[in-house]
Amino acid sequence: MDLLKGGSYSVFLERVKMTSVASDMYEMVMQFPDLLTKLKMDQDTKETCIRLGNNGLGGVVTLGMGGSAIAGLYVQALFLDSSPIPIIANREYILPKYVDSNWCAIAVSYSGNTEETLTACNEAIKRNCRLFTVGSGGKLSQKSESLNKIKIPGGYQPRAAFPLLFSAVLNLVECLLGTEPTDLAEISETLSKRLAQWENSRLAPRTVAQDLAGKIPVFIGSRDLVPVAYRAKCQINENAKGMAFFSQIPEANHNEIESFVDKNRSNIKPIFLRSSYEDARIKKRIDITTSLYEEEGFSPVRLSIESSSKIEEMLALTYYLDLVSVELAHIRGVDPLSVERISRLKGELG
Repeated sequence: MDLLKGGSYSVFLERVKMTSVASDMYEMVMQFPDLLTKLKMDQDTKETCIRLGNNGLGGVVTLGMGGSAIAGLYVQALFLDSSPIPIIANREYILPKYVDSNWCAIAVSYSGNTEETLTACNEAIKRNCRLFTVGSGGKLSQKSESLNKIKIPGGYQPRAAFPLLFSAVLNLVECLLGTEPTDLAEISETLSKRLAQWENSRLAPRTVAQDLAGKIPVFIGSRDLVPVAYRAKCQINENAKGMAFFSQIPEANHNEIESFVDKNRSNIKPIFLRSSYEDARIKKRIDITTSLYEEEGFSPVRLSIESSSKIEEMLALTYYLDLVSVELAHIRGVDPLSVERISRLKGELG
């Protein structure tokens, strides 16, 4: 099954109005296309990035956790085969030893108070890294060592603020590398149109969510769609309070593939994220893997969205799967805004 076009925008809007449990998160997710264009890089930040890039950088490291880390993972994947310098997404208290004063660090924390990010940021400051901060406030916004502080609008869940965080990190990295800036306004317009196309398609978000009810999805991607698979897993975890996992091709062909046998079938639902930009070898691997899973009695879903670029494809699939996650929350009767266990953990950590 592949994602098809066609549908009604009004039907989806009406359900949003009627849904009590998930209405706030629905509204946040519905703003995804608009949030991509809310931030504009100011001239001072642009000039700082250009100067750093021209002087030469050893690499770029993004610092973040949870929903705030996703932007760094997407940018890392986007530039995997084109950046002349390393771009890494760091999700830890510590920094790799090779990150030094010749590196640029982009600390991303929506709240501005993420413990691990602040600790890693302090380490980056000690090493005299060139620092940018991205967040809505908190302790991170008070870092005087930051070359530029990019302020994000508050009031969102960190995971729902992804389009804001992503646009900020992408703009910084593109400017540091001296590459042509992505036209996010054009992508935003395209995503808004796609919502109308998806609603009554064969794989409308709610239809997929119904298929996932009572199942454990494994989102499987390759290359630039690996972080999209990871993001989908996280959204099911946080929004729908459901178990979910992610995997990547070709690595899964060297280990995980042996576990997809009939006696392990249970409630596992493989979801292959297919890219229009797969090379011949990756395409063949995924096709064979899908067939092997079908032979063992699994019912894989294939999701693909026609797009004009890799970045548009990544964002369109992300938007679509965000919608699936809140639909699943509604089906499961859970509050997608609640993060009770995360809050309890933070409280006990003090």
